[in-house]
Amino acid sequence: MTERDKKDWLAQIKKQNIKNTPYILTDLSYARERVENLKSLLPEVGIYYAVKSNTDSAIIKEIDSLIEGYDVASQGEVDALLKIGVNPKRLLYSNPVKIPSHIKTSYERGVNYFAFDSFDEIKKLAAYAPDATAYIRIQVSDYGSKFPLSKKFGLPAAHVADYAATARDMGIKVKGLAFHVGSQSENPKIWANAFSVCGEHIKRLREIGINIEFIDMGGGLPADYGQPIPSIRQIARTINSAIKKHVPKGIRVISEPGRHITANSSVLVASIIAREHRSGADWLYLDMGVFQGLMEPLETPSWKYPIFTEKNTRGYKKEFVLTGPTCDAFDTIGSDYLLPADLDMGDKLYIAATGAYSTVYGSNFNGFPIPPIHYINQKRHGQATH
Repeated sequence: MTERDKKDWLAQIKKQNIKNTPYILTDLSYARERVENLKSLLPEVGIYYAVKSNTDSAIIKEIDSLIEGYDVASQGEVDALLKIGVNPKRLLYSNPVKIPSHIKTSYERGVNYFAFDSFDEIKKLAAYAPDATAYIRIQVSDYGSKFPLSKKFGLPAAHVADYAATARDMGIKVKGLAFHVGSQSENPKIWANAFSVCGEHIKRLREIGINIEFIDMGGGLPADYGQPIPSIRQIARTINSAIKKHVPKGIRVISEPGRHITANSSVLVASIIAREHRSGADWLYLDMGVFQGLMEPLETPSWKYPIFTEKNTRGYKKEFVLTGPTCDAFDTIGSDYLLPADLDMGDKLYIAATGAYSTVYGSNFNGFPIPPIHYINQKRHGQATH
């Protein structure tokens, strides 16, 4: 986040003049711009927004006309999209392991694409979605991602052909391959490796009479959290080159970005409710914590949000432990945030890059509510959103 970005956000926050914290301020135009940029950099790749990253219907409506569809993982996500008028034919049910009733109900409501990576899932699809299009989630390396997924999902290479043949023999239409390089992937080479693996599987499956028609490359495109990451332009070059090298012509490639589209669209405004010195460290207690939506530091202890204040950034700084308002000791956002030393009760912290995997994780634990969302009606640089 640049100094100009901070000034722009502070100007918008001041303009909104919202008194009660915590709250999230969302710039809808940012999500739209991220989609438009992806479409220009990956012109041959269809975009299916991963709603699990941010289910806000305002964001969905903002980008709907620009994307091919949505990646869903539950009946709840299916129902939410159908409720706002999304055609079920535009949904990819990419969760590899699904609740049986969710398959049945989604299929009956018109969802036609389902992923699988196990024999049990083959049996469920044959029973509850017999005429649907299926795609196999294959295992690929997720080295370099902040949130790896390969331990939980993905069929090892040695079993792909056998499972595909079994699914076919049970009447399932196997038409696609899927992979995921892990969320917030910061290693461009990993996409090249994944497409190379797909290319080998496509050849092997063709030999046993199964013709792959599409590849779902999942998500993983990184967002800016204030740490060095490869540019989306660099990643796109790697993906485009890998597709050209490893994917036969005529096979469609689709993606499921979520974090990259929404993370930097929002800033969370929190207030300091106490400053204490404990166990040799200075603690800032906030009115916002992990259980209300800042859960990712519990998944990855090294995870840090970009945080800024209205204090003089050129003054003396020191490290703080940031913790939330609940009675749970695990309600700690981080232990080494370098911030202005004179922060005190009543000051505000602006937690950036909170547009993805924040409110979707939130709960009302201890009676503290998930923060409300407010919207910027104009682009930060003066152009109207609509």
